[in-house]
Amino acid sequence: MKPSTFSLLSFTFTYLLFLFIFSHGVNGADITEPTCNKAAKSSPNIKYHYCMSSFKSNPESRNANVQQLGIISTELAKSKANSISTSIKSLLEKNKNRADNKYLQDCLEMYTSAVSDLEKVLEAFIARDYFKANIRMSAAMDASTNCEDGFKETGLVSPLTKMNDSYFQTTAIALTITNMA
Repeated sequence: MKPSTFSLLSFTFTYLLFLFIFSHGVNGADITEPTCNKAAKSSPNIKYHYCMSSFKSNPESRNANVQQLGIISTELAKSKANSISTSIKSLLEKNKNRADNKYLQDCLEMYTSAVSDLEKVLEAFIARDYFKANIRMSAAMDASTNCEDGFKETGLVSPLTKMNDSYFQTTAIALTITNMA
């Protein structure tokens, strides 16, 4: 008995639909929540909600694997480092006689160096060299704490504290992801 054309088409359509749904679910799984949960539990420097909101700011994170989340978090850190550098330049230009200009200039140099380190982190992630990514991310991460320390040592109040804290948290997420990859 010859199968009807309708039943073959119906079977083929159902099979293709099943494959599409199944493959999308496997390849399109959103791992940001378990990644942020694991990161927050593994490091006191990472707040789960900050991690989630960081990744939600980039729609590509929804379908990313761990390596891609590392790249996304590194790009976020690089963007923050560039933004902080711009803010420092603005502070230096607005008032050339600020008492904290020396420390602002030091911070600018640290963040300029951090951007270079973060570019190396991106290269390392792409090459799947997570050891190198870890080393470079650790160096880039130091910009925020070293910047704050310069102000604290002299008793001056840092005008960059909120930005430094945000940058530190972002680099801590990326650093933790290098250890997961």
